[in-house]
Amino acid sequence: MTENGFVSFFHERFGRTVVLLISMGASRADAEDAAQEAMILAWEKWESVRDPAAWIRTVAVRAYIKRARARGNQAVSLEESAYEPAADGDLGIFAAEQQYVLRLLRGLPAGQRTVAALFYDGLTCEEIAELIERSPGTVRSQLRNARNSLKGMMLSGGV
Repeated sequence: MTENGFVSFFHERFGRTVVLLISMGASRADAEDAAQEAMILAWEKWESVRDPAAWIRTVAVRAYIKRARARGNQAVSLEESAYEPAADGDLGIFAAEQQYVLRLLRGLPAGQRTVAALFYDGLTCEEIAELIERSPGTVRSQLRNARNSLKGMMLSGGV
């Protein structure tokens, strides 16, 4: 892959990666930091990265998790790592409809929020299971629970 290929990739994926991390509960600053860290590593390894979109997503999610763990000074699984969602002030950069969806996602328990955010970013249950080190059945169960919770929140006018 070429330098121009990386520049195009950066423009295409940076914002999307930030939104994924915000969906998982990261503050805008933490999401941007983790995405930036992943992009720097991608640039350094650009010639050897086979699936850049998946690689960036994985590295950014793990960078966010690492920072969250360091702040909380506790060992938690990747699935449980999206502690308390960041303040809603971080959502001001989004359109009203996007803010609503992000508030709904942030109303989910951490495991469901992580699975839902990754699923809506385009991962399959099997890919999510591999990333968060859980069984595909567990991921499907959490996704089903997340969908039911989201449906209940929307029907009740919650968030």
